Amino acid sequence: MPLGRKKSNPYRLAILGILTAIILIQNFVPFLGNIPIPPLNPTIIHITVIVATLTLGTKDGMIIGAVWGITRMVRAYTVPATPLDWWLWTNPLIALLPRILIGLLTGWSYQFLKKFWPDKDRISMAISAVIGSFTNTILVLLFIYIFYGARYAQAINVDLSNLAGVLLVIVGTSGVAEAIVAAIVAPLITNPLKKIKH
Repeated sequence: MPLGRKKSNPYRLAILGILTAIILIQNFVPFLGNIPIPPLNPTIIHITVIVATLTLGTKDGMIIGAVWGITRMVRAYTVPATPLDWWLWTNPLIALLPRILIGLLTGWSYQFLKKFWPDKDRISMAISAVIGSFTNTILVLLFIYIFYGARYAQAINVDLSNLAGVLLVIVGTSGVAEAIVAAIVAPLITNPLKKIKH
């Protein structure tokens, strides 16, 4: 079903509820949302936001992204995964804004690609998923660099002058891996959800 076509309210609310529950589980159950490789803990939660966007539309994708961001902030306060959590992930510009923008940029990309390639829906979803994934990775690392550069460099025992290079390596490793997984998994989940009768 095209991204712009409206789903019935029961369908929309059901999918939003399911994806919200998944976000909560991914945030609080070890290994279901984050891969515990300190200090940043690479994530697969972005796939849930991307699926929400591709299935329900840009607005709902942004809502699920906001749910993730808020939940991540709560988790940083209550059950931090690393010593860095309490000051990195309690900042809404790091924890919340990139997650909302996953929905926005994934949705915009998908709408554009659907017009450009109307008969290649799976490819459009995969490319949009990559864009959404990199949106999260790049913005989170950029804001960490801007707001906590010196402090973060000290915490991971890296000279500040080398921090940008270290963060670029993260983009090129974890970021690429997250994007590839999103490109493969998001269309596989989205297609069945779009076919559900309502």
